[in-house]
Amino acid sequence: MLETQHLKDFSITSWYEQFKSVTLRTIIINLDTELLNKFRNEDYQSDIEDVCPLEYINEIKNALNSLNNEAFVKDNWHAPLDARFMSFCNTLKVTDISDLILYFTSSDIIMNDFENKNFDSFCIALKPWMNIHPASEFRCIVINNILRGISPRDWPTYYAHFAEEGPGIINTISTFFKEHICNKFPKNTYIFDVFITYPDAITLVDFSPLTSKTNLYAFTWKEIQNIMKKGCTEEVAPVFRYLENDIGIMSRGDALFKLSEPH
Repeated sequence: MLETQHLKDFSITSWYEQFKSVTLRTIIINLDTELLNKFRNEDYQSDIEDVCPLEYINEIKNALNSLNNEAFVKDNWHAPLDARFMSFCNTLKVTDISDLILYFTSSDIIMNDFENKNFDSFCIALKPWMNIHPASEFRCIVINNILRGISPRDWPTYYAHFAEEGPGIINTISTFFKEHICNKFPKNTYIFDVFITYPDAITLVDFSPLTSKTNLYAFTWKEIQNIMKKGCTEEVAPVFRYLENDIGIMSRGDALFKLSEPH
């Protein structure tokens, strides 16, 4: 569950308008109070038609229609990634309201968000469905308004092209950060995710808090925490960390250990 102080700043309802020119089109629909209460009830069994007024149901249907009935859904902060097993081909594609309800109610991630009683402006955020190659997605670590780390989100998977294209990836993300994000997001220390459409088109996906619970992929919380403690405010080039050799299938921990070994 997100800590209270992060709830507003990292909610898509807070940052979307400011960054809409560099992120995916998103249709944000406030979550109906009765539906939220049903979500909070572990014995949720009702059809949405029995819970919500027709106008609200039509609002969701119209949103899906405008996205050609192929959408990706999240709440204010998270997507129901742990509900993939409920979706066709493990995709989480939303084609109608029943998909949306199924993914939300099957997701502990979403339910944990809705259990927070210190926030009362929950939403459904619908984005156009896209098939994004895993090698094009990156998690970026910002500390004191300085971009310090870049990691592939598909970690630990080996991609041979990173060795050659690494400098270009660093330059693309660094330029994007300086031009569109730095000093514009209300926090000084945070995570942002992007994907790159090669060679250099880049799209913002999301913002997240930088905490010990954040998945840092190729980085460890200990090393990031040490940087945070130093309080460095001098700009440095970010580290792009990726697997440099094809070392087979391994866990994240094994991959980090491999990287720390002397070469």
